Amino acid sequence: MRILLVLCLLLPCWLSARELVIGGLLEPPLKWLDEKGQPRGLDVDLVTTIFGVLQVPIKIELLDSGARLTRNAEGGVYDLLLSHSYKPERTRYLLYPKQAHIRHSWHFFVRKADMSKIHYQTLADLKPWRIGVTKDFSYTPELAAAMVDPAYRFQAIPINQLQLRKLIAGRIDLVPMSLVTAFTQIREEGLEGRLGYLPKPLKTSPYFNVWTRSRADADTPALMAAYDAELLHMKHDGRLKALYDKYGIPYLEP
Repeated sequence: MRILLVLCLLLPCWLSARELVIGGLLEPPLKWLDEKGQPRGLDVDLVTTIFGVLQVPIKIELLDSGARLTRNAEGGVYDLLLSHSYKPERTRYLLYPKQAHIRHSWHFFVRKADMSKIHYQTLADLKPWRIGVTKDFSYTPELAAAMVDPAYRFQAIPINQLQLRKLIAGRIDLVPMSLVTAFTQIREEGLEGRLGYLPKPLKTSPYFNVWTRSRADADTPALMAAYDAELLHMKHDGRLKALYDKYGIPYLEP
């Protein structure tokens, strides 16, 4: 806590009056818009808590397109982006803090009727099947390479929330999604009993709230350090787990 207080004292005075614009994708229960159009979710509560402690005002905008979010980040619209995994090419326009706030496990979701038909040990096992992917999502280098291989049958769309609906409709045969995102959508849209997932994970990755290079300045490193210190404090004192519990998300410390 002493480290956090020192870092806060080091922040320039004008920073407390500068509003940070934070962008993110619609992805319940991490981030969504309520009936009044206000951002809600675990990610929203987390940054609201941390920047509240740091006395830095924020504004959160949520989009349904990953491609548009990326363009806005590169074009100087946002100071931060919510919940991004690490990808080397993203460091061209993003700055990653040291502390992650969530760990996602990604699996291939399929229709329950196809669970016994589709087997996955290597990606080559999936060549006969139509695979849905979301544009500008970070999967794995192996999957990225397969996406440009004509031996596979990939279908790319910009809106991740449409993937499970395409799967139910029979337009694709499987789709990689995080367990948190998929099970939330399954519960909210009444899809229980119709979908399952293959047991082998595609990946398990930590996710970060990241700064954009387009809006970074000389004060950004101090602000990022203060953010890291407060997030670490939340991990130690139980406040991060309490947020997970609030939204019914199993807690694995990132």
